[in-house]
Amino acid sequence: MSESIDYAEMLEIPVSTLNVVKKKGRKKREEDLKERVVREVNERMEGEQRPAAETDAAFAEAPESERIAVSEDVTDYTSGQPEKPQKKFFDSGVLIAEFAMVCALVALILLTNIFMPNSAINTFFAGLTATEETVYEDDRVYSELTLGSVVSDDIACTVTDGVLTFTGECSVYAPYGGTVESVAETDGVYTVEIEHTTSFSSVISGLSAVYWAAGDSVFSTIPVGYSDGASEVSVRMYDGGSLISSYSVNEENDIVWNV
Repeated sequence: MSESIDYAEMLEIPVSTLNVVKKKGRKKREEDLKERVVREVNERMEGEQRPAAETDAAFAEAPESERIAVSEDVTDYTSGQPEKPQKKFFDSGVLIAEFAMVCALVALILLTNIFMPNSAINTFFAGLTATEETVYEDDRVYSELTLGSVVSDDIACTVTDGVLTFTGECSVYAPYGGTVESVAETDGVYTVEIEHTTSFSSVISGLSAVYWAAGDSVFSTIPVGYSDGASEVSVRMYDGGSLISSYSVNEENDIVWNV
């Protein structure tokens, strides 16, 4: 082949000129620990890492509010993990057993309260809630007390061998405050026994009416009964069961001790 033909053929072949400029490469920056963790986690979650060009294109095309830097840790580490179920109260067999025992105890107490009010368990719980009342005993002797009159009006009273008697229509009072021990009635006439202290008591007989019952508290200023004057009324006072005779009445019918 001649040089002229070769040159002619070369002229007919289209030729493109390409200028290649080689730049010095920069040393690749080492990945820090955070970026490496982000990359590895994203690879596991997404299955594969998108090419850098694709990532850059998606970053450029995405709205500004949705753009996320590669180095930002946006991985939701909890989304792929199953939610831990919360235990309910009755999931534990021990709690169920304790709850059943409490219910059984409450039912037992209610049933015994209804059908066995005097049972041992009711007595036990009543002892826990009952308030203990303090009882004070009056142990004074009769000579330490100041007595008044047993009649309301100016009626003559006499004392013979320790028995005070009078006859007339009037209200009748206890010689001292105390508690009614008993009330007895015979042929329409009443007898009242009154305890004043642990050792001192009195008995009033011949009353037409009695205003109090056994167990009631009486006072020396409030009548215990009434006499219509049809029968004699007598008052006897005792010290430990022995009749007291060492007393008299003054002009106001007040009882006065002679000791």
